[in-house]
Amino acid sequence: MEGGIRLENTVPARLSAHEGKKFALTVGAAFLVLAGVAWRRDHLRVAGGLAALGGLLAIAGVLIPGQLGPAYRAWMGFAHLLSRITTPIFLAATYYLAFFPTGMLMRLFARNPMVRKPVDGSYWVDRPDGAGRRSDLERQF
Repeated sequence: MEGGIRLENTVPARLSAHEGKKFALTVGAAFLVLAGVAWRRDHLRVAGGLAALGGLLAIAGVLIPGQLGPAYRAWMGFAHLLSRITTPIFLAATYYLAFFPTGMLMRLFARNPMVRKPVDGSYWVDRPDGAGRRSDLERQF
């Protein structure tokens, strides 16, 4: 894959029993919840399929959690594909619904936060004595 994250470098080849159990029970529970929603909306075939998938995954997480590496890699591959689709949509929506209107309003009212007013003929900002020492830059957090 050009310019992206290579999935085989980020997803481990083998899962520990704890990681496999955590993955299987979490995703299995999510499928069971989706099955409940589908059943509530009278989509019985979809609900049956989701419940079977969720139950199978949950049972596998209890019985053979260390053997779920291929399922985990497939799930993460799907998640990566989904993120490649949804991220540009989310960022475009954020830009066009938040940043673009804010910028237009700022232009309309001639507001520019980058322009500073000079104080005593200078744009320098006076700092109190002792502020801005080099040691302040070390261990910032």
